[in-house]
Amino acid sequence: MGTSQPIVHEGEGLRSDARATRAKIIAAARTLLDDRRASMVQLAAAAGVGRATLYRHFGDRAAVLAAIEAEDAASGAAPSEVIATLPHRAPGRLGSPHALTLEVTHILDEVPPHLIADQLVAEARRVAGVAIGLYVVDIDGSQLVRLAGSEDFPAELEAPPALGPEIVPEGLPEFYMRLREILPRCEATPLWLRGRVLGLLVAVGTPVASLEDIAKQGAAALELADDYTDLVESARRRKPTTASAEVQYHLLPPRIARVTGAQLAGGLLPSYEVGGDWFDFVENRDAAWIAIAEAATGGGPHAAGLGAAALGALRAARRAGQDLPEAAASVDALVRELGKSSYTLRAVLARWHAPTGTLAWIACGGAEGFIAEAAGAFAPLGGREHRALGEGKRASSFEVSSLRLETGDRLVLVTDGITGRHLRGGGTFGAEGVEAAVAAVPSGTAATTAMSIQHAVAESWAEPLEDDATLVVLSVD
Repeated sequence: MGTSQPIVHEGEGLRSDARATRAKIIAAARTLLDDRRASMVQLAAAAGVGRATLYRHFGDRAAVLAAIEAEDAASGAAPSEVIATLPHRAPGRLGSPHALTLEVTHILDEVPPHLIADQLVAEARRVAGVAIGLYVVDIDGSQLVRLAGSEDFPAELEAPPALGPEIVPEGLPEFYMRLREILPRCEATPLWLRGRVLGLLVAVGTPVASLEDIAKQGAAALELADDYTDLVESARRRKPTTASAEVQYHLLPPRIARVTGAQLAGGLLPSYEVGGDWFDFVENRDAAWIAIAEAATGGGPHAAGLGAAALGALRAARRAGQDLPEAAASVDALVRELGKSSYTLRAVLARWHAPTGTLAWIACGGAEGFIAEAAGAFAPLGGREHRALGEGKRASSFEVSSLRLETGDRLVLVTDGITGRHLRGGGTFGAEGVEAAVAAVPSGTAATTAMSIQHAVAESWAEPLEDDATLVVLSVD
């Protein structure tokens, strides 16, 4: 009769440093993998490990999920199916008795838009059995602001990992650690929407039932309700904004997006006087379109107006089925039609075609772009240079440049507010500053790379920005 062998659980027998790395990965996965779009690249960034290290421990997403399930089974953890009953039951009428705890169409049909945040908190309290606070990010990404919920929660929480009003998912695990220091008896549930985190539900203690469903449905409801009320946008503004700033802010798309074969992230740090910067990205059947631009008008309302008109021309061209040269010509013609010789636009218009791994672009007016290769090389985007859109007496002709991008390569597009940023002690941020910020996150996603650049720009000098600092990052999966 053979000798029985001891059962070795997955992860046993590893060196202590390897066990610690594995634990970090699993802890990060518990936060990120609530969203099915979260990639292994994002998980590596969230855990603070390289991709190679991640794949040494887990071959794919399924292996990570299996490890979490095994860990939960070993600890005897299981989600509670008990729903606490509270005296206030009225919010439960929005719920479905057999499927979702909450359903977004019910919310939008039955609750006035300006009351949706309060209704979500009431629903979350009914399900969780504990006090709840609902937080969103302010427009510059510096604070979480309590939108609804008990005043026992802080009105503001400092320094979330954010690009504008969206939390960067890869930064959540580290932020949760800081949150436990501030609110040690609280747990947070992210409001996921298409790979973006729009805010947090914060609960006192451990909810008796999961808040994930309410958080996801609530994220969609808040996003849709934003067109019908100023409630969310007012909460995000900690000080009054100018008319120009409002125009500029509403030009921008979501700050974080996934497209076929890549991730995208964009950010804008506004200067004291609005400079007319904008960025844009969208995925169509032909490719993902990416653009960044800054208006040359002297700032203020004129810059905001030129920026809005130029972006409108680009979007109209895309929706009419135009290609890159035609779209550039449409924007060029629009700027000329405004009849101001001083009005020009520095821009990069690009398309990412995932099946061939091809980036195609048109650069105008000296707009700057860089390629950070996975192997570590960093170089200017290059390609043919065109004069600024709207410059000169006659229309320009446009030639497309192109190159192939590999897995792990990153495209970084910036406006002059970044490279021209003055430094403490003299000099400017320049391409060297961009390179250093990219190198600080060698396995970074688009969002973590964009955050690293923004942070470096903001920290380079205590003085306010002289010009809008705007960027877009494409990271190839």
